[in-house]
Amino acid sequence: MDTRWFKEDRDQARAEGIPDKPLKEESKKALKNSTLFQRRLTRILEEEYEKTLISDENFSNPSWERQYVANASRRATLKEIIKMIDLKEAKTNG
Repeated sequence: MDTRWFKEDRDQARAEGIPDKPLKEESKKALKNSTLFQRRLTRILEEEYEKTLISDENFSNPSWERQYVANASRRATLKEIIKMIDLKEAKTNG
């Protein structure tokens, strides 16, 4: 799970002078219970990703090279967002 999900918890804990672990655990529990939202958003983002692949095949557009570069950038952004909203625990080696 991306640590950026817990930035607000860390900031709140610092401001209140309390440990952030209880806040992070509460947030983690709430986020993991939001699986319907996460699953649907992931599906939407993956569909948008697929659309960029299809439009790359449109060579009739005079500026298809620019479109290809724009689509490649969009795909990278979409994948980054999909990875960020993946609420599974990160696997560590060892």
